[in-house]
Amino acid sequence: MTQTTENVSDVSVPAALNLLSKGEAEEAGAMLRYLLQQNLGDADAWHAMACVARATGNAQAAVALAGKAIDLRAEAHFHITLGLALLALGHDEPARAAVNIAVIETPRDPQAHQAMAEILEAQGRFADAEQALRNAVRLRPLEAVRHLELAAFLARNGKTEDAIQVSEKALALAPQDIFTQNQHALLLERAGRMAQAEPFFATVAHALPHDAAALANYGAALFSSGAFEDARTVLRDSLVLNPNGVETRSNLGLVLMALGQLPEAAEMLGQAHAEKPDDVRLAVNYGTVLTDLGDVAQAERLFRASMAAEASVQDRARAELNLATVLLGEGRFQEGWRHFEARKQILPVGRDHGLPAWSGESQTTPVLIYAEQGLGDTLQFLRYLIPASLRAPIVLDVPTVLHSLLQASIYGRLPGVSLLEKGQGAEAHGATAACSLLSLPYVLGYDSPLAWRETIALPASGGGMVSPLKVGMCWAGNPDYRFDRRRSVSLDVLRPLFETEGVMVQSLQKQTEPLSWPISALPEGDMLTTAQILAKQDVVITVDTVIAHLAGLLGKPVWLLDRFGGDWRWKAGSTQVGADGQERNLWYPSLRVFRQSEPGEGPAPWREPVQRAAASLRALVQQTGV
Repeated sequence: MTQTTENVSDVSVPAALNLLSKGEAEEAGAMLRYLLQQNLGDADAWHAMACVARATGNAQAAVALAGKAIDLRAEAHFHITLGLALLALGHDEPARAAVNIAVIETPRDPQAHQAMAEILEAQGRFADAEQALRNAVRLRPLEAVRHLELAAFLARNGKTEDAIQVSEKALALAPQDIFTQNQHALLLERAGRMAQAEPFFATVAHALPHDAAALANYGAALFSSGAFEDARTVLRDSLVLNPNGVETRSNLGLVLMALGQLPEAAEMLGQAHAEKPDDVRLAVNYGTVLTDLGDVAQAERLFRASMAAEASVQDRARAELNLATVLLGEGRFQEGWRHFEARKQILPVGRDHGLPAWSGESQTTPVLIYAEQGLGDTLQFLRYLIPASLRAPIVLDVPTVLHSLLQASIYGRLPGVSLLEKGQGAEAHGATAACSLLSLPYVLGYDSPLAWRETIALPASGGGMVSPLKVGMCWAGNPDYRFDRRRSVSLDVLRPLFETEGVMVQSLQKQTEPLSWPISALPEGDMLTTAQILAKQDVVITVDTVIAHLAGLLGKPVWLLDRFGGDWRWKAGSTQVGADGQERNLWYPSLRVFRQSEPGEGPAPWREPVQRAAASLRALVQQTGV
């Protein structure tokens, strides 16, 4: 029911504008109509009616009402309202002319400069718009809102870091203001600095526990920081408040995926995709979880459709890269390598030292071959240096932690291959082209994995397997990897392996905390040091980390504890069944996979593959005569 003026003690234009500021536009309009019935010459009432019209989306009426107010009394702020109403109708030049009157008449009014900035931005005059906003800040340097408006403009126009600096000034002026904290957090998120945004989002969420958007932002920040359980709780609370939050549903699906709850993740991501089927990001997210669940046919359809959709270059590249992993996982290598090149549109630039891309042709001048991703990827693809070196001299750029290992391997002795030292530029070696290690199968034309050969020869334990059986073990990967929770194993889960009689366990990873089992610690050193320790082991048991690749390169028996829906290089496309019925990995024939048989959260999915590995370990001990 509309509130009547009889129920209001203060019937005035300021009282009506106060109602409008609270979102009570209908009540404000009723009050103003009453005032105009009393006095049709009340210019302030006509102007306030224009403000009500603007607030309710009726720009045409706002223009007429503001014009009536100006006819009665030409106030500068009346022209601001008229100009913004004209802008809403698309009449940007008349809008600029109207607001310019306010700027000339009240040059010290920040609202006039603010309105002018809005119009200039709409006209594409970004430098002039920025200057108008800076004028407003200069006039009211102690008003946080002025800094926030400038920060928002800078962010909209691609100057995110500048926007953050301006937003920090607003935060210093209003450190307890929830709106200011939220805006600052959103800018940090835009800049990819989610860890810094998280405490601000937390403050906003705690202040507004029933605000779905506040909870959604906080949940996304928790997800980014790896606090998956807390993120799940907060995002679920947000969906209760707003069941239609598509981005929230998608983020919750990604959280569930990181936790290993793949069926639940697929349900959430599938719903988000169904609600916005043209959103390529949502389609790719859904396809990713389908890939892990083994529904590669549907995932492939989603990725191919996303590649052809209207979307950003990066989103289409994500779709193509995910398609590549599906194809590689199925052994469709020729097409897989081609689509695998899409990763270059996502990864940071500069690793090629600014050199043109090498397409595999023979040449006499050196080619820079550079490492691109993790150490495991680098070790896996080093084998392609051998055929590459037959086509051109090679300058190899890999992390320094691998240098001594490479020098002890065949790669350090290949004719025409030189190692780029830290701080050197490729031009010092005369390189005229560049290629990623991971691109070599594509540019060299391989349609299957290049066969393994022992390329690193180190002193082994000698004399065959004897008691006690020496077992190297690695149970955790890089915690910064989003899905590390699914690939790493807690030590308690590995108890059946540690407690196997007749084994002596050697750690193959760096430890920050003391271990409760009698395990030999890994000495400090580079990858060669680790390789020398690893070479003395009878068997290596590891999760999917660089240790699996290093053991495989050395030809050591390596047992991989693999998560459900694991990496493409351990899937059927890279597996061959021998005459003895045993599966052998095409990249590392000495590698044997103990894979989770079902997805899930926490230690439960690991118990079955660990039990199988423990049984195999007991059998191996018996073979040694213990």
